Amino acid sequence: MGFSVIADKHRIDTGELPRTLEKQNSSDFVAVMACNCMGARNILIFVSSRNEHKGTKESTDYKELLLLSEIESNPELTQRQLSDRLGVALGLTNMLLRNLATKGHVRVIKATWKRRLYTLTPKGFSHRVTLMVTYVHRVLDNYRAVRQTLREQLEPLALNRESRVAIVGTSDFAELVYLGLKELGIEEMDFFATNADEDHKFLGASVHNTEDLQPGQYDHVVIALLAGWEKPLKELKARGVPDEDFVTFFADGVTRGRV
Repeated sequence: MGFSVIADKHRIDTGELPRTLEKQNSSDFVAVMACNCMGARNILIFVSSRNEHKGTKESTDYKELLLLSEIESNPELTQRQLSDRLGVALGLTNMLLRNLATKGHVRVIKATWKRRLYTLTPKGFSHRVTLMVTYVHRVLDNYRAVRQTLREQLEPLALNRESRVAIVGTSDFAELVYLGLKELGIEEMDFFATNADEDHKFLGASVHNTEDLQPGQYDHVVIALLAGWEKPLKELKARGVPDEDFVTFFADGVTRGRV
């Protein structure tokens, strides 16, 4: 599953939501806005930056963490191979290695006249652990922030413990939606997906084919997709599911007209 977020006025195409959070700096915050379009309740999700300089430092820390992890796992890698593993320019890799060596985190060994090997020092191991702990806290903080904002936007749907909800989608974002609904006390939830077979499971529950979803069967039909949501929405509307039953999530900030 892919979707777009707006960060520092640039659109970023990302993958699953938790992975997206991992790629964002902890200085980023999630703001969720709701509007009514297409006869359904639509929720807009944006990511913005609070502090550009802090974000730059965190980005560098993350690259250092990746670099130290690669060196620990593969001490035979060259600078170019490390650059390829990190997905950054060779010059940036060289700069990061120089900085880490200057701080005593990495030891540079001259294997041949043109080949250098890199190993972690005891100080480097400690630095890697510190970076890892900071990174995990940052990811968890962002994960909790998204869960909270989703929960706040789901609350006005006038749901109760007797409400029945259909969730269309089986991605990580669908899992977040499921958790948000569970926190509201909703127990009767079924998962649906296009072309789902009998053996399809999600969070331990059976996944039904969207063709089996009937009008009036559920109080709300949540399209838990941040990309490719148009097709199942059109198909379900064509089969008679009323507009007011739908809940859709948008991430690109575009107000869409009625289908």
